[in-house]
Amino acid sequence: MKIDVHAEDERGNVYTLLEPLHSLGLTVPAGFESDGASVPRFFWRVVFPPGDNRALRAAFVHDFIYRTHPDGWTRADADDAFMGLLLDGGVPYMSSLLAYCGVRLFGRSSWEGVNK
Repeated sequence: MKIDVHAEDERGNVYTLLEPLHSLGLTVPAGFESDGASVPRFFWRVVFPPGDNRALRAAFVHDFIYRTHPDGWTRADADDAFMGLLLDGGVPYMSSLLAYCGVRLFGRSSWEGVNK
């Protein structure tokens, strides 16, 4: 996966895909931007920092599903996929579980478009 990291701006670091990302039957297009896995700084030690390479694929796919609502995908499906991709990327189980709980507890407003 090739990405470009923009300098920090009001959204924090912004990661841009430089080539399409194919995962879970979806294609995240080149040029798609993500803030990585949005983990508050005080959780970085127990989860992972936002730009952790092990979590970037999961973050891009999760952000893409949240923003585009592909046919057949629910918020719960997106969050379950996030967990699975974190584990596939090598993020330890407990860190993946904490990140998953974070999106389940606090992701509704993003899913509904409040933070777009």
